[in-house]
Amino acid sequence: MASNLPSPRLGLPVPKAIAVAGASDINGGNYYGARVLANLVEGGANAEIYPINPRLAGSTLHNLPVYGSLSDLPTTPDLVFVVTPIKFVIPTLEEAAKLGVDTCVVVTAEGGSEDERRIFRDRITELAQSSGLRVIGPNSMGVMNGTLSLNGSFASGTVGGRVPPGTIACLSQSGATLSAMLQWFGDSSVGFSWLISTGDESATGIEALMQVMVDDPQVSSIMLFLEGVGDGSAFRRAALAAKMAGKPVTMLQVGKSDKGREAVASHTGRVAGTREVFSGLANETGIVETDSFVEFFGTARALSQRPHRRDNLPRARRAAMLSVSGGAASLGADQIYAFGWELPEFSDRTAAALAEVTGQTGVHNPADLGGVWRDPEKMKRAMTTIARHADVDTIFVSMGAGGVFADAVAAAIVAAAEAITQDVFVAWVGMSDAVQSIFDEAGISAFPDLPLAVRAAEACAKFAQGQANLAQSKDLIQLLSDAPAAPENTGPISASSLWTVTEALLHLRQAGLPCAAFEVVDSLDADAVVTCAETIGYPVVVKLSSTDLNHKSDDGGVAVGLKDAQAVRAAVDTFQTIATRKNLTRASVLVQKMEHGVEILVGIKRDPSFGPVLVVGLGGTLAELHSEVAATILPTTPAVLRDLLSRNTRLNMLLDGYRGHPAADREAFVAFLADFAQWAQNKDEALQEVDLNPVMVSGGQISIVDARAVWN
Repeated sequence: MASNLPSPRLGLPVPKAIAVAGASDINGGNYYGARVLANLVEGGANAEIYPINPRLAGSTLHNLPVYGSLSDLPTTPDLVFVVTPIKFVIPTLEEAAKLGVDTCVVVTAEGGSEDERRIFRDRITELAQSSGLRVIGPNSMGVMNGTLSLNGSFASGTVGGRVPPGTIACLSQSGATLSAMLQWFGDSSVGFSWLISTGDESATGIEALMQVMVDDPQVSSIMLFLEGVGDGSAFRRAALAAKMAGKPVTMLQVGKSDKGREAVASHTGRVAGTREVFSGLANETGIVETDSFVEFFGTARALSQRPHRRDNLPRARRAAMLSVSGGAASLGADQIYAFGWELPEFSDRTAAALAEVTGQTGVHNPADLGGVWRDPEKMKRAMTTIARHADVDTIFVSMGAGGVFADAVAAAIVAAAEAITQDVFVAWVGMSDAVQSIFDEAGISAFPDLPLAVRAAEACAKFAQGQANLAQSKDLIQLLSDAPAAPENTGPISASSLWTVTEALLHLRQAGLPCAAFEVVDSLDADAVVTCAETIGYPVVVKLSSTDLNHKSDDGGVAVGLKDAQAVRAAVDTFQTIATRKNLTRASVLVQKMEHGVEILVGIKRDPSFGPVLVVGLGGTLAELHSEVAATILPTTPAVLRDLLSRNTRLNMLLDGYRGHPAADREAFVAFLADFAQWAQNKDEALQEVDLNPVMVSGGQISIVDARAVWN
């Protein structure tokens, strides 16, 4: 995606006059120009609409007079859709800038060779920067706003050009996603404010538009379909601003698969790809990540319908579940527990109350109401009884098709939901349009399967949790505001693009970071290595170091627990054999004090969009096999670092003291992470990756045992 884009003017215009440059007739003309004009007219845009086409000047389209150019219009438009052939795009934008137009949406896609495309995009960027004209696109499907009855797009997913009005804003780097979403939402009571297809983002990135949505009082929640981010810093700031503004953000991101990860030289590069970076960002900003279109659409709708629990009561992930069969209840329990939720047992008092209102004894949580679900009144009483007596904040209702009983039962669920303070999420397999409409009109989130309902409930709980702890975000925003400019070049002293373990540890020790005691022998001289080992004190570890040796352990270049000179000499003999066989250059030997403790991978990866990213996970030779890592973008705060550690399940077990090992001093480790992160941030962009693998942690003792760095 584009980067270093100009900041657009604050706010999108509420247009009083709209021009369509390249407007046409659908029959035999420019299809896209015809579709944009037709959608604007049929959607009922609350603005004057001016078709522009020099070939059709003097005629009419949709009973509107056609003009030859922007300069011929009786008034300067606020918003211009550019749907002309590519050779007319730049002249049209130049004319718009000269007239003082606020925003142009370029629907036309660039064409020609790659060089021609780049020149076209660069010219749009330059024009926007020099004139202050906001340009969305090129290759945008368009811009819509349901509240303004504005459909400036060629989307075919709307009925009569109508966009349902509401308070959700959606920014999408895929135009087809917007069209699919409009069809999915249909005539839903949940609608949209701005829907923007960002196109190729030559002049206005999705990051800047996201900030505009945060600042727009008509927007209550935001949806993002992402293919990539050009300005990671701006995106992070906008996401934090959305959290502070109380606006939930739901995101569907593509391009996160293992195949899409870059092949780089270190452990960190392999295990910390786009997925981990965005997951870290989502954790600190409260963005809700989704994995499919149905989940994306459904979760966003749920967050729009119920961003907060009634009366702003807390969401503690404690649920009750009502189902129509024992099998469905068991399956539902598995799915709810999988998200870390609780299904607390009903008390004797609650069970007795349920027996009284339903006539069904022995009801537990999850509740099998197979005997009474067809009775709307009993269903309603069951829900309200659970709400009164059980210590839960959420009620899941899992239903089947329902046949002739469906509409009445759905109405009963709605009545119960309106009478209680708990969140209600419905999963209804085989849900009819009529039942869906009943829930939709009542603002109750209903899904075709329980996992989708649970994911939406988890999203609501996560949002509430983030809103209850805004101090951490406030501190992070302040840190980003105070962040210094990028440092001067502090690249490696040698000409090599790789720091071996010896080079890396020397620099880290010089910076004051805690390294296991070590000495370096710049040759394969066994006598010199033994002398160093005796100075450090046995037992020791010896490591073969060379820029040509990527994974020392795999090649036999590491010997641990050496207790005497004889063992050290044998290890050096092995290193000499390896060096000869692999024709290693600049081979040296690192002699280290043998350290014990939990082995942790700590690394830095420079993300092309977000800059330096700190990665923490299980270390040692199993770093790639157990590739469960947590990541956070730098700079960051101690509070975010504490959260970073808590997100890695296996690492948490080790830090808490696994199988007799002493528990780690978490605050000491957090302080170490902060110091290491600061060291990395003080380097310039030439520093691409750093691996500290492993870092040994035993109680409050922290020692870097192995390290390497990759420079660009």
